Amino acid sequence: MAPAEAALVEALAEPLITGKNCEAALQAWFDGRLADSKQDAAGAAKHWRRGMKLVKGLKPLAKANWAPVPKGKFKLVLRQPLSATTEIRVVSWDVDKLKQYGVVILPSNRKPGQKFPLILYMHGAASGVPVYALPWLAQMADQGYVIVGPALRGEDLFAAQTRLRPELEKHCEGEIENLDGEVNDALSAVSAARKLSFVKGGKFAVIGHSFGSGVGMLAAARHPDTACVISYDAWLTNPFRFYSDRMRREANNWLSWADFCDQPVKDQLAGLMKRSIVHNADKLHCPVQMFIGGAYEGSVFHQSHDDLIVQLKKHKKTYTYEVVPGGGHNFVLWFTEKPAKYAYAKHMAFLKKHVPPVKPTGKAPKLPPVRRPPRAQP
Repeated sequence: MAPAEAALVEALAEPLITGKNCEAALQAWFDGRLADSKQDAAGAAKHWRRGMKLVKGLKPLAKANWAPVPKGKFKLVLRQPLSATTEIRVVSWDVDKLKQYGVVILPSNRKPGQKFPLILYMHGAASGVPVYALPWLAQMADQGYVIVGPALRGEDLFAAQTRLRPELEKHCEGEIENLDGEVNDALSAVSAARKLSFVKGGKFAVIGHSFGSGVGMLAAARHPDTACVISYDAWLTNPFRFYSDRMRREANNWLSWADFCDQPVKDQLAGLMKRSIVHNADKLHCPVQMFIGGAYEGSVFHQSHDDLIVQLKKHKKTYTYEVVPGGGHNFVLWFTEKPAKYAYAKHMAFLKKHVPPVKPTGKAPKLPPVRRPPRAQP
């Protein structure tokens, strides 16, 4: 990186991370990058020096203008046992004129008419509901919950497609939007799930991991009936920091960043604000429990969580935050191992405090053997 560019990137870091309107200075950086790509080193340096003069007296960006909570209604695709006391239903629904797919997991040993509180489960990796997480979700449902787990736009229904059931080879319409349209997918799934006869009215919980936790926290901020959020290693918590990290040529934790940068700078900044729970922390009206793996401390993930904690404290929000010893970014997916079991005990205590389960009181049905796909690598 040329010295003039490095100086501008460093000067832009604090305004970006704190959500200031640095449109003119950021445009100067892009102008310099374009000149540099044409081997015009003198022209590039001129743009970058101009940008340095524009990183002064910057005002905060306008807050995100979020749309109302979208509605949804499920259509049943498939229903089958998941364990001795739970069943899984594959469902479809429409949102933003796109057809989406997801799963509903519920106690099968319920009494007729019995209703259970709802959990919205948001998966990570932007690649569909993880098949290997289904036993972990069944374990929670067995406590007395209904879990809705949407796949998200542009994704397959299941991560690592099952290959065992051709009728489950479904793909959600649309394209991956990195925490924009996916929030509508999540909220419309909640709307549809709350219409099910076995779902108890009232507030619901959100549990998410990585990409899904980023979506889940934004969904919680938009929905007034969110009772609590449990977050595992949330991704893009402060997208401005991730953006700044990529400008520095640091670790590539945002694979589609270059495509995002094809937009006009003004639209980029507005898009970052719309995706940032850090800069919308005032809208979180429920308790938040956050876990993050300790094995990659110092990364942009940890730094972004620190940004969020500053804002949660500023707005007097209720939260807990724990760095799990030895945990990698995906530690929750290895749910039978020590880091995940350690966090799970705390997460269940938190969940039951804010959304008490309803114990299933019916008789477990006699079920045929469940064909389980082989465990995939998280």
